[in-house]
Amino acid sequence: MEVQRKMKSNKFREYIAPSLVLVVICLVITGALAYINSITAPIIEQNSIKAADEARAELLPSADSFTAYDGDLVVLEADKVFVTECYIADNDTGMVVTVKSKSFGGLLTEMVGIDTDGCITGVKVTAHADTPGLGTKAHDSGYLEQYKGLTELANADNIKGDSAVTFISGATISSNGVYQGVCAALAQFEAIGGAN
Repeated sequence: MEVQRKMKSNKFREYIAPSLVLVVICLVITGALAYINSITAPIIEQNSIKAADEARAELLPSADSFTAYDGDLVVLEADKVFVTECYIADNDTGMVVTVKSKSFGGLLTEMVGIDTDGCITGVKVTAHADTPGLGTKAHDSGYLEQYKGLTELANADNIKGDSAVTFISGATISSNGVYQGVCAALAQFEAIGGAN
C-alpha cells in the first residue's frame, strides 16, 4: 500500500505538477499580453490614422481637410483590385482614394490623389509584401512620378498594354499592381462624378 502511495506521489510530481505550473504560466502571460494590447492598440490606431492623414495631405496638398466618402466603392476585380477608402477634400480641390491591388507578394495598398479636373496629383504605396530590391522599385517615388498629371489610362488588363506609362522589367507584376490600383482610383473618381 505504501508503494502505491509513493507511486501516486511520484506521478503527481512528475506529470501533474509541471502541467499545472505551465498552465499558470500561460494564463499569466496571456493576461499580460492582453493588458499590453489594450494599452498599445489605441496608440497604434492613432498613429495609423495620423500617417494616412499625412499621406493624403502629401498627395493632395491643395486640400485643407478631408471627409470620408460614404457611398459605393469601386471593385474592378473582387479580392484583386478594389477601393477601400475615398476621402474628398473639404475645400473641393479633389480626393484621395485608397486602393488594394494584387501584386507579386500579395495585395498592396496605395493612395492616389486626384484633383477636381481628374488629374492625378500623386501616387504612394503605403503597404506591400513585394520582394525588397527589384519588386519594390515599382513603389519608388521616382517611378510613381510618371502617373502625376495623367487624367486617364487605357485601363488595360496589363500595364504592358498602356503606352501612357512604363513598367519595370523584372518587376512587371509589381508595376501592374500599382497600375491597376491607379485605374481603380480613376474609376472611383468617375463613379462619384468628380470630387466636388
